[in-house]
Amino acid sequence: MGERGWLIRWKWGLTSALPLALALLLGQAHAAALPELSVDQQHILQTTSEEKPYDVRRHFLRSNERRHDLFFSALGRLGGGYLGVGADQNYTLAAVAQAELVFLVDIDAEVIRWHKIYAALIPLAESSQALGKLFHPRAEATVRHALETRWGSESVELWQSYRVYRGMISAHLGRERQISRNGRAATWLSDPVLYGRIRELMTARRVIARVGDLHGERTLLGIGQAARSLQVTMRTIYLSNVEQWFRYSPQFRRNLVQLPHDGRTVVLRTLARGDVPAPPEDRWHFSVQTLDEFIARIDSPVRRLRRVQDLIPDMSRAHRPGVRGLSWLGQVPDPMPRPWSELPPLRGFP
Repeated sequence: MGERGWLIRWKWGLTSALPLALALLLGQAHAAALPELSVDQQHILQTTSEEKPYDVRRHFLRSNERRHDLFFSALGRLGGGYLGVGADQNYTLAAVAQAELVFLVDIDAEVIRWHKIYAALIPLAESSQALGKLFHPRAEATVRHALETRWGSESVELWQSYRVYRGMISAHLGRERQISRNGRAATWLSDPVLYGRIRELMTARRVIARVGDLHGERTLLGIGQAARSLQVTMRTIYLSNVEQWFRYSPQFRRNLVQLPHDGRTVVLRTLARGDVPAPPEDRWHFSVQTLDEFIARIDSPVRRLRRVQDLIPDMSRAHRPGVRGLSWLGQVPDPMPRPWSELPPLRGFP
């Protein structure tokens, strides 16, 4: 082979190897961002306590809140642990926060079953479109095998739930794949980066779903203990609108206080009332509050916070200029995060 031919082949080999080398480097960086949990760490997570489910009349297997993008500017790169109630809207919020560990609780066992179904199916699907195909009748054998592999004997009731609700969930996932705000994808299913983060968490078994009551004496205490054992700071607590249905009890306060947290930990909530504004395309008011300030208000000897309705006057005053339907309570970040519509698009893992 002549010198020119050898040089051409050398250049071609180098050029061909660059993408592979880059992929390997990126893969190593990706893995470093979310290391595999040890057997002992997995045991801590899998043995967290659970409470008796409520006998509910309606299963909220999908959210009726539409503007979770309003929370995005409060979540950017919070990391740490995530605790949320409800269905798959938590995946969007946890992915935006770049959480490293996700705890999901609900009083409805059916909601928890669906988190477990997702935990078995999402690792199989490289994209949200591929996940959607797993709800077709032709995929039944694949789904059943995935449930059995992931959950063993528990897969029987999960399979039954899948058969009953897959049509409704399939339609829901299809709609979520189309949602965008200001020209940007805005859900875990419409944004490939967000979907990738959730898939990574699910594959690493870092999403723990438990039947639990915010006023209960087992589940949240167990979550706090697990987070402390793993040295994870809980940074995001999403309560949806459940506070509208109860008063703050001493046990509720205890459950919050014992979670390992810091000054960056935020509480996200929604509220549907006429005295606080709702954003376009939704009926819910979206509010962000630091956990430290929330606890301080509950403990205040002067004006003790007893229920979420007591926060409404401050919510109505603590709005973001130019952003309807969002309020901030507690220490507002300085400088103030820009509205989601002005933020650059998500481009990948840090």
